[in-house]
Amino acid sequence: MTTLESLLLWLSVAFVVITVGAVLGYFALRWVFMRASEKFAAIVDRSVGGVAARAFTGMARFAQSRGIGIEEAQRIFGTQIDRLARIMDSAITLPIIGRVGLDAVLDLIPGIGNLAGAGISLTLIARTLQYGPPPSLVSKMLSNVLVDVILGAIPVVGPLADIWWRANDKNAALMREFLASRPHDLRSQM
Repeated sequence: MTTLESLLLWLSVAFVVITVGAVLGYFALRWVFMRASEKFAAIVDRSVGGVAARAFTGMARFAQSRGIGIEEAQRIFGTQIDRLARIMDSAITLPIIGRVGLDAVLDLIPGIGNLAGAGISLTLIARTLQYGPPPSLVSKMLSNVLVDVILGAIPVVGPLADIWWRANDKNAALMREFLASRPHDLRSQM
């Protein structure tokens, strides 16, 4: 084996080792990030404690004002919220990285992109307010967006934070869970 061949062999081995190390490092960093972010969101949620939302229109009143049933109002709401969350957080699936949406792309624009993503995320929360979520749910949703904004403001880490945290997907799931768990309460509001 010539010196050139052995050099190429070692470079190939080094490339494979570095690539495997980078992929494992990515997943380890993602795991640490998610655990820390979830703890931070829980702290923010406890601090806010539902102060941001107290008296909003209930789902039954919304359905009644539109002349539709509660089930139809829930379906319309779920479709709207899921569509916006998917566009913002999980529109495209990339290999290794996972789902990516407009929020991560906007975060590539320093300063303005993070604020624009936060504005759209707050729009999602504002839409949910007309359906009468409890203050604790609004508090959790706001804490998810706040974590997204704070982490998104960190250079280089911001786009990764948007890819990993996906505040809009989390908020849509929270609202769907709320609607699924309380159908009998909604009927009694009419």
